[in-house]
Amino acid sequence: MAPDSLGSQFRFLKYVGQAYHFQPVHGVVLASAARLGLAAPLGGQELILSEHFFAGGSRTVRGVDENSLGPRDFFGDPTGGESMLVLNQEARVPIYRWVQGVTFIDTGNVFPTIRDLKLNDLAGSVGFGFRFATPFALLRVDYGRVVWGPAPRVGKWVFGIGQAF
Repeated sequence: MAPDSLGSQFRFLKYVGQAYHFQPVHGVVLASAARLGLAAPLGGQELILSEHFFAGGSRTVRGVDENSLGPRDFFGDPTGGESMLVLNQEARVPIYRWVQGVTFIDTGNVFPTIRDLKLNDLAGSVGFGFRFATPFALLRVDYGRVVWGPAPRVGKWVFGIGQAF
């Protein structure tokens, strides 16, 4: 919350809710994540760009470019939005000692305003990946392909350190 009474020049309310659940089933871990972001300007102002939500890429919806989901400006660059919804489901399977396999379904999007948030406007991807538990860090490689929603039907490899969520 950034109201005028606390000395803020840019007045807005912002909420980010996250929930994670990990369920082991016969050696496989079913990992779920849900993230909801809502922001609203106060006093007739516009929400400043640094408070906008962005989604897409290695930690949200794999298979699309980083922060590429949602509204775009005149030049085609992502502008972020006042609301965001991201849902992830993974099955993490041990393969051999320090190697783990993963299959996943990711869905999400960014919306210009809170009122624009609609479940049928989510972009979704499916894919697979591998995790390598090194002595230094967990290394990750995933391939995701967009299969529905308002995003180009392309595939993308992503590399990272640690789990996606």
